[in-house]
Amino acid sequence: MGQQIIRQPDGRLAVFDTVSDTFIVVDATPEEVIEWRAEEAADTARSRTRDELNRVATTERPYRQFTLTWAEAASRHARNSTE
Repeated sequence: MGQQIIRQPDGRLAVFDTVSDTFIVVDATPEEVIEWRAEEAADTARSRTRDELNRVATTERPYRQFTLTWAEAASRHARNSTE
């Protein structure tokens, strides 16, 4: 990750991006930095999930050699589930 959390002279926090060499968050509390990072992670997860869903919808083998059919997944589930 090319980011550093840095304490400002006034005690508040900043996030510095070492790729662009710019502050991307300033004057933040610890809780605000946590929430900012959490939202960044959520946005990344949403984007990756959208990409995965698009591959599943448009590609015959979205996971290449590891792609399971419904029947294969259901069979594995039946063998391993305690339900």
